Amino acid sequence: MKTAKVSKPKIAVFLRGIMRFGVAMAALVTWCCQALTITSTPTLTSAKIAAPLAATLAVGTDSSTFVSISVNDGVETWNRNFFDYGTNHSEILLGFKPNRTNQITITVRDAYRNSYTYPKPLSLVTGALPSTMPTMILVTNNPALMEPGYTLFRVFNVNAYAQYVMFVDNSGAVVWYGPNLATPTDVRQLTNGNLFFQNSNAKGFNEVNMLGQTVNTWTVPTNYPVNPHEDLMTDHGTILYLSSTNEMVSNFPSSTESNAPVGTADVDCQRVAEISVTNSSLLNTWSLLSMLDPARINYLCFLYPATWGIDPEHANAIIEDTNDDSIIVSLRNQDAIVKFSRAGQLKWILGPHENWGTNWEPYLLTPVGTNFAWNFAQHAPVLTPQGTLLIFDDGNCRAEPWAKAVPDPSNYSRAVEFRVDETNMTVSQVWEFTGTNDDRLYCYMVGNATLLPNTGNVLLTFGAISYENGEPVSPFSTNGATMVRLKEVTHEANPNVVFDLEFFDPDNTNADYGGYQIYRSRRVPDLYGHPAVPVPALTLQMQSGQPLLQFTADPVFSYQVQVSTNLVNWRDLGAAEADDANGEFSFLDEGSGPSTRYYRVITQ
Repeated sequence: MKTAKVSKPKIAVFLRGIMRFGVAMAALVTWCCQALTITSTPTLTSAKIAAPLAATLAVGTDSSTFVSISVNDGVETWNRNFFDYGTNHSEILLGFKPNRTNQITITVRDAYRNSYTYPKPLSLVTGALPSTMPTMILVTNNPALMEPGYTLFRVFNVNAYAQYVMFVDNSGAVVWYGPNLATPTDVRQLTNGNLFFQNSNAKGFNEVNMLGQTVNTWTVPTNYPVNPHEDLMTDHGTILYLSSTNEMVSNFPSSTESNAPVGTADVDCQRVAEISVTNSSLLNTWSLLSMLDPARINYLCFLYPATWGIDPEHANAIIEDTNDDSIIVSLRNQDAIVKFSRAGQLKWILGPHENWGTNWEPYLLTPVGTNFAWNFAQHAPVLTPQGTLLIFDDGNCRAEPWAKAVPDPSNYSRAVEFRVDETNMTVSQVWEFTGTNDDRLYCYMVGNATLLPNTGNVLLTFGAISYENGEPVSPFSTNGATMVRLKEVTHEANPNVVFDLEFFDPDNTNADYGGYQIYRSRRVPDLYGHPAVPVPALTLQMQSGQPLLQFTADPVFSYQVQVSTNLVNWRDLGAAEADDANGEFSFLDEGSGPSTRYYRVITQ
């Protein structure tokens, strides 16, 4: 960075990002017009099998720069800016679509807004999707009303026994996929853009970058193997997960018959476990069986004896309630969501009241209000910013033993939102989406619903639909074929569907056709992560006697400029204004005086 001495006022620049303190200092600078030079021929390296729609760009410059690319794939043109200021760049390029020839134009810019465009575009040819990739049908698409971003999920092709972690855009087009990632169920995007999921051998968790490369692993204690239903990396340096074990339970019913004999049974049960992100050490464990009625069952407990054994809990989700440092767990085979403190004290039980022992009756939430319906075999509770609880209600049986179960062809699945009043121990239903007026879908397992932050819409995963409007999804299959529907709906009393992506082969007439399954899906704002980091380069010049600060940074964030005369006491001057869509920001200090002044920029 070029500097120059100036007479009063003396001005210094102090740079700070929200994540750490003081990463650069600079004095007043003059505008630099030095030509930029690319010192090495830019190269592209495809990620190939690990991530067929991703590549790495390598480029070097003679002075510190930012890199921008413009991509023309013959159908559309799109741009991407990178804000890692330096001279040797290795950028992961994402967003390519299959079966296209991409011409990539590279531009470098320095802190003084000089730029240079490499004269010869690079070419990247992407291949066709694999034959075992699921068939996707766009049923509904209204981008103007949709949450912006991409939908992330892991899809399972039942017949081919093939699985893919995928991102699709708002038209349902594939823009990234990983065919060999060992994720048995769920996958999440971390703030740095990498993917986080369980490994396939129940021994821990993996972090994988968007080139399909494993960059971090965590191994759980041998006696706390990973149950495949949940993996939650918290914001306080831990991983919460479910771990299965077996215990002997006395006075356990032998079936769901009303007068079934009772006896001692070896049952499968779950524990919530928490390990350290730093060293994988075991920090906490909570036994769900010890908190709940160990002999209570629903209609699903004996469903898969060869696989699970007797399965009275089947916990499938964990979330934290940071308002009171508590944990919320969904138990599919209790038709219940429970909340307990980190000290292991049960707080409440959300679910039907039938068949709970007297010791647990004080914890049962009482329904209030109109249009209330209980949850059955639910998945994936989410706490909303409004303090409500949004869940995917699969609806299996919609009855407790020993009432009559609703048959699958007559059943439906839904998203439902509850409000829990912990003071009065009540629960009310504030919203639901059933689709029963025009598209009644029944999932006998899996699914989730998430509230989207910008539009307030709800994204639903109907992850294993066996019946649509009372009919099997495949009239030909004797193999229990399942369809997937990813739906985005408005969060209104009468929701409208703004996105509907179907995974199915309607023309497949084979008796053994199995279809597809998705455990959960999530809308993410970008293929790239956007961690809040310090501003990497800042220039300062005088404009009509007033200090003008300029910098380049990620436009996802806003940037607050502060001033000090002593590096101790700071006051806000205002927000820097975006000069364009490429991350160029400026701030003119119109109130500057003759004293020495220091500036810092806060990433928000």
